[in-house]
Amino acid sequence: MGRTNHHRYLGAGIFTGSLAILALAAPAMAQDGLVLEEIIVTAQKRAERLQEVPVSVTAFSASTIEDAGIKTAEDFLSMSPNIRMVQSFTVGNSFVTVRGISQINNNDPSVAVVVDGVPQSNQKQLAQQFFDIERIEVLKGPQGALYGRNSIGGAINIITRQPKDKMEGSAEVGYASGNTWSATAAVGGPVVQDKLLFRAAVSYQDSDGLITNTFLDRKADFYQDKTGRLQATWMPTDSISVDARASLSRTEGGAVLYSQLPTNGFSNATWIKPEENVLGESQRDMDDLSLKVDWDFGAATLTAITAYSRVKESYRGDLDFSSVQALGQGQDLDVEMISQEVRLTSPNDQPFRWIAGAYYLHTDRSLSTTVFADTDSTVAGFVPLMVFGDESNDNDAYAVFGQGAFDLTDKLELSAALRYDSDKREQTDLLRASAVRQKTFSKWQPKVTAKYQWTDAVMTYATYSTGFRSGGYNVPTVTPPVFAKETTTNYEAGFKATMADGRLVLNGSAFHTRLSNAQIFKVDLTSGAQIIDNIRRATLTGLELEMQTRLALGWDLFGGIGLTDSEIKDFDGTASYRGNQVPNNTKFTLNAGSQYSFEITENLGGLLRIDVDHRGKQYYHADNTDFRRKITLIDLRAGMTYENWSLTAYVKNLTDKQYFSEYGDAFWTGSPSGEDVGQLSRPRTFGVTAKVRF
Repeated sequence: MGRTNHHRYLGAGIFTGSLAILALAAPAMAQDGLVLEEIIVTAQKRAERLQEVPVSVTAFSASTIEDAGIKTAEDFLSMSPNIRMVQSFTVGNSFVTVRGISQINNNDPSVAVVVDGVPQSNQKQLAQQFFDIERIEVLKGPQGALYGRNSIGGAINIITRQPKDKMEGSAEVGYASGNTWSATAAVGGPVVQDKLLFRAAVSYQDSDGLITNTFLDRKADFYQDKTGRLQATWMPTDSISVDARASLSRTEGGAVLYSQLPTNGFSNATWIKPEENVLGESQRDMDDLSLKVDWDFGAATLTAITAYSRVKESYRGDLDFSSVQALGQGQDLDVEMISQEVRLTSPNDQPFRWIAGAYYLHTDRSLSTTVFADTDSTVAGFVPLMVFGDESNDNDAYAVFGQGAFDLTDKLELSAALRYDSDKREQTDLLRASAVRQKTFSKWQPKVTAKYQWTDAVMTYATYSTGFRSGGYNVPTVTPPVFAKETTTNYEAGFKATMADGRLVLNGSAFHTRLSNAQIFKVDLTSGAQIIDNIRRATLTGLELEMQTRLALGWDLFGGIGLTDSEIKDFDGTASYRGNQVPNNTKFTLNAGSQYSFEITENLGGLLRIDVDHRGKQYYHADNTDFRRKITLIDLRAGMTYENWSLTAYVKNLTDKQYFSEYGDAFWTGSPSGEDVGQLSRPRTFGVTAKVRF
């Protein structure tokens, strides 16, 4: 820490007035010659400088991840314009909304998530502990041409720390509000110098919880997670590397911790804590194995990635969300995924650069939904009353893709990409004589980009891109029995500029997206069915602006502004909800902050950091009746380092803002009581961590 350049952050954005002041001050600051960290990303499946990639990307380096205390996906997504995440209902359930395109229950993700080159094909895989991470890249806008199905809103690229030829490691312990204990450790190095390397990392977290069930007088959001990763890299020759990875995660915690609210008008001032008579529980198991082979034979690099994943999650909780002893609910999910990707990538140092490949994914998925009789106000006392859904799914997804980029001049680059995805879905309804339904959802996904490098420090681009999320099946007795595939067509223009001799970075983009058959979630109370339906047509128009500057030695200022104005053009063929915002859209986001790292003595350094997350009005449903008013969340961090030791104290949600992170109107959620429900946000949290590196 201290006077080094260790503490850096690449993201950007701040208030418009501050941008003007910084621009005026830039010539004076340039005299110091202190440049910001340069980040290399793999957003386009090859290593490139972040400032040269013609995509709206927010990237987090290893030092930023540590300095900002990033431990979950929600932590880094709150620092990215136009994208926010909510985790609710179960330990694995999460809802990511990017540029107005949202994740919904029981369906495919709204953004592609890739960990060390392996797609995470189930939305339950994102809500996990992040530790021993080298880099995170958040791509906004449809990325179907390279990332395929379910990258309709964007992509999240996560790279864990890689094995090195030098033995190294770290260990960290922490304590926070809610009697929360955490510990992580990592170690890696050579088994055979320059030939065989390894890295192992483990994480443990245990918390009593922060949200009180007032009827039971117990914490409802208790949580425990145990995760381990092991990686081995073998380099038999200078041109071949083999990378094997395994991870295991076991998570359990609270579930269905909803507050019940009267339906006589939504009020942001009504903070009613959960009063359910049953303390909900959920468990999730995740197992992942992958093998990656890279062979550089000069003309191109051949990459083959074979992966296996299994996700199991089950939950039990109150169905009426009240203190009345009546009914319980539960769901059991089991997903197995086997994938294979093969691609060829040309060298970077050519005027024409290309990528070509193919991808296959086989998924076995079972889902059972049950209503229970609540016999003694405990999950253990639940007795099955009725099975509302019991299905088995056998899916095969195929894709072929290619991309080419050509330097027409030393300043102008044209690139084009095309991907074809075919997703064959077979559902067996085990409740109805094992009835089988089959349907294939497919889509060509083109992308065209023009990039102009005005100077070494200023680049502009314009792009046309598309995205695709598969359709699927509801219970055959409801309407619609089949929901349609969701597609996007995006037009975008942007710029990336590095100014003041590398001390000021300013990136921006504007976009207009046509959204067809947007998928939404609702519950039919009469049948007890969870239903996915479609909004026929909507548009999304907005912009993003990100900035970072180094004001002085060790002092950074950073932030981002996002605006997404959505409009429903055709909800269901009638005039219903026309002109409204799409569900879960937040029209305006602003993240801003500052970090100062300084030297106290020759061996002792300090760190001060503030992060501000401002979220504008959010509309929960297509009728726009219920909404969350704008909120501002503030996080503070302060730390010290001595040689290879560090100690950090932090507070999250400094002003103890309360709001509903998830909200469901009775009309859309099928609340048995006829009242609205919502999940309260986390209150103010204090914590401290200690870390050692070796």
